[in-house]
Formats: sequence, C-alpha cells, structure tokens
Amino acid sequence: MTDYFRRQMFNIIAGVFLALFVLVWATVLLRVGTWIPTGITAAPELNGALVTAAGVLSTSLSSLTASALGFTIAEVKRDHADGGGAVPGVNPVEVAERLSGRVICAIMVYMTVGMLVLVLWLFKGPASTDLLGAFALSLLGWLVGAAGVVFQTEKTGR
Repeated sequence: MTDYFRRQMFNIIAGVFLALFVLVWATVLLRVGTWIPTGITAAPELNGALVTAAGVLSTSLSSLTASALGFTIAEVKRDHADGGGAVPGVNPVEVAERLSGRVICAIMVYMTVGMLVLVLWLFKGPASTDLLGAFALSLLGWLVGAAGVVFQTEKTGR
C-alpha cells in the first residue's frame, strides 16, 4: 500500500492542488454568479480568506504552467542544438509529448476555470468583483504569452 503512495506522490499532490484550485474558484464563481445587485453595494462581498486563497492559487498555477512550458521548449531547443541541427523553431507536438500528464491537466484546468471567470466577468460587468477582473486579465496575459510561444516555436515543414 505504501509503495502505491510512493509511486503516486506527485500525482496526489497535483490532484489536491488542482482540486483546491477548482473548489475555491467554483465558490467565487457561484457567489458572484448568483449575486443580484441590491443597490446598496455594487458587487458581492467576498471574505478575505477566499480572496487570498483564490489569488494565491491562480497566480501559482499560472506561474507553474508557464514555467513548465518555457522550460520544456528550452529543453527541446537545446536537444536540437546538441544534435547539430540549427532549427529556427521546434515542433509543438514534440514539446507537448515531453510535458507530463500533470502539466497538461494543470494547463487545461487553468484555461477552463479562467475562461469561466472571463465570461462571468464580462457578463456581470460592474456587478462583478476586482478579483474576477484580476484573474481574467491574468488569464488573457497568460494566453497571449502562450500564443506567442506557440506561434514562435512552430516549425514549418521545410
């Protein structure tokens, strides 16, 4: 039994982290999404612990996934350079094949939750919170950076 946990340690840690990320942001989305303006306050009140947890988790996941992508691309480029091939770009499929399942899952979770936050932020407008706006803008920045990497690394068929 302990052998199983030893082999799955990183998967367990990643699963707990991603589950916590989804749980915290689902709570934020539910509170903001179901809130109806009363005329007294412009946006729903969120407690400080929820705001802090949501901010830390989203910033951490964004940084972790971006760095994993960047390091993997650098690794692929280095391997091409070590092999004597002066390739101006790398094959995105080769990069994706080197990413672990945990990283791919983290990227998908981050983008899915982020897109839900972005849609709610755009839909709710001023009845939204600064927390949603900050995460939505962070997601857009992450997507622009990722798109830049994708288009920069794409290798032509020549």
